Amino acid sequence: MRKILILLILFYGHLYALDRDSTLKIYHKLFFSLSPKAEISVYVKDNEYRKIFLTSKRLHLIEDPKEADIVLITNEKTLDQVLAQEKISKTDKKTILFVTDYHLLARYNEVVGAFYWRKGRSQLLFVKSRLDKYHISLPDEYQRFIVDVL
Repeated sequence: MRKILILLILFYGHLYALDRDSTLKIYHKLFFSLSPKAEISVYVKDNEYRKIFLTSKRLHLIEDPKEADIVLITNEKTLDQVLAQEKISKTDKKTILFVTDYHLLARYNEVVGAFYWRKGRSQLLFVKSRLDKYHISLPDEYQRFIVDVL
């Protein structure tokens, strides 16, 4: 079963091939490393991720990215929309932006990190200066995924 799952991931290269439990565990660990809160509000527009996060007792989906603790972004259009909303927002709240695409992490300085697939392998990256901007200190297990520059 595991080999079939890996082959599906290689073929489709996206979340659709991932099983929900594994994906939820990965994002639980990531998001609770980024935020000290016991419960985290998450905005995500992608329906597959929404279905997965709905099963969590500690990640709460919300409809307004300005009110989220963390925004998970899967495409550039959504990222542009979220950034436009943040610019016109009057709140001082700093929402953490996290993406599923390396190119979005590289292109947008507002994005803190990314979890994505490259050549069939999962990749995790955080940018140090961006973590510092949000006063985020990651656990030791994530230190090897922090880079100074992309």
